[in-house]
This record gives sequence, C-alpha cells and structure tokens, in this order.
Amino acid sequence: MFNSIKAINWRRVTYLFVWTLSLVGFFVLMGFIDAKKNAMVCKGVKIIVPGSQAFVSQEDVFGIVEKNGGPLTGHLLKNVPIHELENSLKENPFIRDVRVFTEMDGMVHVKIEQREAVVRVINNVGNDFYIDREGVKFPTSKLYAPHIIVANGNVGERFDGKSDTVGTSLVRSLCKIADFLGRDSLWNSQIEQLYVNDEQDIEVVPRVGNQKIILGNADSLPDKFNRLMVFYKQIIPKAGWGTYKTVNLKFANQIVCEKADSIIRKEKK
Repeated sequence: MFNSIKAINWRRVTYLFVWTLSLVGFFVLMGFIDAKKNAMVCKGVKIIVPGSQAFVSQEDVFGIVEKNGGPLTGHLLKNVPIHELENSLKENPFIRDVRVFTEMDGMVHVKIEQREAVVRVINNVGNDFYIDREGVKFPTSKLYAPHIIVANGNVGERFDGKSDTVGTSLVRSLCKIADFLGRDSLWNSQIEQLYVNDEQDIEVVPRVGNQKIILGNADSLPDKFNRLMVFYKQIIPKAGWGTYKTVNLKFANQIVCEKADSIIRKEKK
C-alpha cells in the first residue's frame, strides 16, 4: 500500500486540483458579474465613430439607436436589444461594420466602422457614387463630401442607390489608381481627376500643366508614374511646358510625347 501511495504523481494531482479550483472560481465570478450586470440600469449611450472621413456622425448613430431601441437610459442593461440595434445600424450605407455591447460602467457602447471612400465616380449618364477600399459602391451624402479624387468620362457602370460591389474591370482600375494616388502625397497633390476617354483608356488630369496624360489601365502604376516623373524632370525643362499636348505612358519603357503635328518617342533610361 505504501508503494501505491508513493507511485501517485502528486505534482499532477496538485496541478489538476488547482486547475479545477480556478475553473470553478472563474464560473462563480462570471455568474456573479452576470447577475450584477443583469440588475444594472443603463446610465447612457457612448458612441465611438473613428476615422478620417465623416459620413456618419454621433448624432446620426444616436438617432438610429433611439428609433430602434427607444430611450435606453434608466432601463435594465439585460433588456437592451443589442442584435436588433446592430442590424438597424448596418442598414446605413455609410456604415461598414458596427458593434454594440454593454459594460460594467452601466453604459451601452456603440462602436462604428465607417466606409472610407477612395474615389468618387460620375458615370456617363451623370449618376455618381463612392467606392471604398474593398470595392463596395455606396451613395454620396448631402451633408459631407470627402476631399478625394473624382473619376468621370466614358464610365458605363451603374449604381442603383444600394451598396454593391464593383462590377467592371474599368472601375476596378479606377479604384486601384485612386488608391495608389491617395497613398502618395506627391502625386495626390499633383493629380486632381481621372478621366475615361472614348477608347476606354484612363487619363490623369494634373493640377499643373495642361497635358493629356494617358495611363491606359492600372497595370504597372509605379513604373508609369516613374516615367511621368522623368517627363516632368527631364523633358519639360528642355522643351517647355507648352510643347506637348499629350503624354502617353501605356507602352512599356516608353514616354510617347505628342505635339500638335508630330510624335516624339522617348525611351526610358
């Protein structure tokens, strides 16, 4: 019998005992917290709307909360319709995601994630809409317009007013170019507009200079803008700002500069 007792792994027994005791203590504590939370009265609503754009305000969110949940202050936290509030807020086209939760401070917390527009598109019938970084189309706002690049011209993609994903490669290219420009402070300050011409080529419209700058599509953007920089730094100083009316960057390793009556090809060095 002594040998049997000696064979017991007391370290393992102690570990299992402590683990079991901790687990029981955890569930007891959680039960206590839940009981206290269920008896707690709502003291107010705290709304968090982070982000650099302002499509959604705290007042907008509070209005949706009150409309769908009623005045929450003074009511038991356990009766707050969390899922219903989240679903109602997600119906707002400017809201990408939302989380509603309660805390031991007695507050109902509403954390909003707004959609972040990268480009505003005006199609060939005058219908305009925004597109976010995930390629989701959403409507413009009468109260807020972010300072972002605008794309227009021969854009055939439509928008029916409801959030939807981009459906054409052309508009996906516009998004990619707009995102590229938005991440580069130099080009973001120099390029003010994207334009789709009749050949479905994408042009960039500069703030300085009146040249037509043709990108074609969104392929090889770093290389295309490097060549555009060569045009500004090496060709313009020699030829002058008014010499060329078109700068075509569609062709790999080339800068095709068009005058009024001639074309000059420059190989990239």
